[in-house]
Amino acid sequence: MSISNSPHNRASLTAILAVPVLLAVGQPVPACAKVPTLSISSDSDLRFGSFIVTGSGSRTVTAAGMVTDVAIIPAGQGDTGPARFTVSYDRGNENKHILNLVIEVVLSSVPRVVRGGVSAQLGQFVSDIPGGANVQPGSPIVITIPNCTTRVCSRTFALGGRLDLVSQFGGATFQIPLPIDARLRSVD
Repeated sequence: MSISNSPHNRASLTAILAVPVLLAVGQPVPACAKVPTLSISSDSDLRFGSFIVTGSGSRTVTAAGMVTDVAIIPAGQGDTGPARFTVSYDRGNENKHILNLVIEVVLSSVPRVVRGGVSAQLGQFVSDIPGGANVQPGSPIVITIPNCTTRVCSRTFALGGRLDLVSQFGGATFQIPLPIDARLRSVD
């Protein structure tokens, strides 16, 4: 390899040698942007507390946390409250460009659960998302996050529902997961 002593070649050689020197000295190197990601996390479960049911009855917990009982007897100060989820969009870089996000959240159907002589069915879901008050499993709820200027933008929402119970005998404890997914519909 031959390199002449022209000013152009000296500048090229200096630039080529400067990168390894900067790396060796520990100077910051521009990071590569990551792929944008969308995630949904469960912050708290839908909680119906403790109660007694003879025959059949139901307990409803709204998205705001209000509790309504039909044909059941409350048992103590059981912990009740709506489920809370956070949907987050990570743009993958520190760009401050304004993004308007439209996200669809879909709750899958929840099967009937039987424990001993007690069966439970979860349904009549409600949310605090504007326009998504009544949530039907399989139907998307639209969440908008306008004016996103940070790397990660998120929105937390609550989901309540009604637990219908039929008791033949005995008692039971239920933990019924809420299968929920999110997908990005658009980024403007």
